[in-house]
Amino acid sequence: MDERLKFLLLLNCVNANSQALAKFAALGAPYCELWRPSKIDAAATVFTEKQLARILDAESRAWPEKEAERAARLGARIVTIDDAEYPERLLDLRDAPLVLYVRGNCRKMPEKCLAVVGTRRTGAYGRAVARSIGEACARYGVALVSGGAFGVDGESQAACASACGTTVAVMGTGIDVAYPASNRALFEQICERGALVTEFPIGAGGDPWHFPQRNRIVAALAEKVIVVEAPLKSGSMITARLALELGREVWAVPGRIFDANAEGTNSLIYDGAFPYINEKTFFESYGVSADGETGGGRAETPAAALEGEEKKIFDYLAANGEKTIDNISVAVKMSAADILKNITLLSAKGLVYMPSAGRYGVRGNL
Repeated sequence: MDERLKFLLLLNCVNANSQALAKFAALGAPYCELWRPSKIDAAATVFTEKQLARILDAESRAWPEKEAERAARLGARIVTIDDAEYPERLLDLRDAPLVLYVRGNCRKMPEKCLAVVGTRRTGAYGRAVARSIGEACARYGVALVSGGAFGVDGESQAACASACGTTVAVMGTGIDVAYPASNRALFEQICERGALVTEFPIGAGGDPWHFPQRNRIVAALAEKVIVVEAPLKSGSMITARLALELGREVWAVPGRIFDANAEGTNSLIYDGAFPYINEKTFFESYGVSADGETGGGRAETPAAALEGEEKKIFDYLAANGEKTIDNISVAVKMSAADILKNITLLSAKGLVYMPSAGRYGVRGNL
């Protein structure tokens, strides 16, 4: 086995990430130093005794070689952080996964990629919205990323796959473990045009800590994230926070104020997330038409063509940098509702984005 692949698989088996890789690389030690330590024992300066014990045990059992064989039998590819197939957007993560297990016919992440997340305990409204977004992704040629779970995840991905769209399920288990088991058929359907992706070794179960960790991959893979339904304290809200930290646009579906599943989405909108009000407004932000062809979008909407309220807001942000809705309202003398409406339109044209929670700025090179 190639020493680099063996090295990365051994690191991955102890849940090490790109930060640990950078520390080890800075020592200038060869890969084999990890499992055949010299007197210098460089690995001991990066990893804990417990991690090193697990690494040495795995190497003694030829675990990396057997893991590669198991992946091949499952029809899965092992993609490492330095492979061409590795999704470039994941490099935005400080703790990017070193290894991905990928199964499916989608060999490279599409350029236009949307994450759809929400509660497992979704109601009829959330299911309908999730299915609508999934079907729209297929029509507009935008790939859909989610977690393959019950509720919003599964509803949106099933609708996208059934409409012959591309969808990617980021799993919180090993690539061979269907979780939930009832979604096994959905996972097979996803593989036909999309992919299953996980950082966890083959056979890994659905440990509770796996799912918050995998959420960073969901957030990083996408340009934009839509939260369909979510309580205030939920994995979907964690994903939204991670997306904001990565500079991704966060959109939220408005809900009824007495509905616990709408507390998270409504609070995101209050804090400055874009409201998902209809399919057309949202998908215009990708610059595609419903047949998947490039449409009016960003390239055809230069800032110089703006007029009226949109121009006032854009010019203010261009001159003053990132600002809140309240800042903009005072400066341009418009209501918060009108500001938010125009910000949504400017975002759809690719001119304005949300660099952090509740703050808006203009995109560079406009």
